[in-house]
Amino acid sequence: MASKGQNAVEYMMTYGWALLIILVMGIVVWQMGFLKISGNISPDKSGFSQITPLDWAMNETGGFTVIIQNNAGTIVTLDLGGTSANILSNGNGDCGGALFYPADLTMRPADTRKLYFTSCSLDDPHTGEYYRVNLTIRYQNYASQLTHKSNGLIWGPVG
Repeated sequence: MASKGQNAVEYMMTYGWALLIILVMGIVVWQMGFLKISGNISPDKSGFSQITPLDWAMNETGGFTVIIQNNAGTIVTLDLGGTSANILSNGNGDCGGALFYPADLTMRPADTRKLYFTSCSLDDPHTGEYYRVNLTIRYQNYASQLTHKSNGLIWGPVG
């Protein structure tokens, strides 16, 4: 005949593991953002190498503006023809031709440039709707003369 203490330990071992698994799964679901109550989408980015976005915005007409910074530690020359943006959410396809301001394509270390795409093909965009863009910035390292791409995702609400 089992003692009361042994029964209590067996009970705690059986249900303790189940509660621990449920607790861990709850934390994982919460950290992945599935339990987010707010409807707001905070702008963010992922990826990118030495040329990185500092700030960005998309307007209701499909204009997409990105402020980029040279973090390569050397002079780089931007390649206008190899720079592109593609809509992945709330639309599809290309964002049109890239324009840089100022138009000088040479960037010293820590320099910033405004990168503008005139016409991203959005599906009936309204303020606050979600967009996600795959951005590729092509550039040449002045010191090594090698061509590189800085590629990543940018997302946020249309504003």
